Amino acid sequence: MSSKQTYLNLLSIGHHFKSIPYGGSGIKREDGNANYGFKNLKGKPELIDSIPELKTDSALKSLVQSINSSETSFFSIGCLSGEASEDRGYRYSGYIEFSFNCKIGIQDASNYFPLFLRFEMWLHKQNFEQQMKFYWVLEPGAFLDANVNGFSCTVFFNTAYFKSIEEAYECWTISLKVLESFLSSQKYELHEPIY
Repeated sequence: MSSKQTYLNLLSIGHHFKSIPYGGSGIKREDGNANYGFKNLKGKPELIDSIPELKTDSALKSLVQSINSSETSFFSIGCLSGEASEDRGYRYSGYIEFSFNCKIGIQDASNYFPLFLRFEMWLHKQNFEQQMKFYWVLEPGAFLDANVNGFSCTVFFNTAYFKSIEEAYECWTISLKVLESFLSSQKYELHEPIY
């Protein structure tokens, strides 16, 4: 086991309130990305291929597909990924936003704290050595389909800089697969599922 930790796993609370579901225009912004709005994918694998953000990233697509499996305790809210070429090298970054699929579970932000802690322990147990930053942000929102206010969780991902985009994407893929495996293993009793 390496004596030097190569990853960061951080958690914070944000204060940006939004409604879920939310709409999107699909119009490209200056950064080249677009907001396509929320799509309910829970238990609907046939809809995964209709998500524009997943067309060029098989690792993110796999994570979104897994989160929305009918066997998991979560559903996805939004996602994005992209590569960057800068003076320091190549890197990959993006995010996945998800929530508990439970009217009761989403109402208390502290329900995400044990999940974050177990993920930290999971990384350690896996001897995770990728140069990746996981940044979990909990934010409040109105879950309109459930008629409750609660919290969602966004995990932002940022690889380190690499000499090639292929090395950056390999780090990205391994890291997202670890989160996918972890979230798939987490089972919660769902009271009043949202979807």
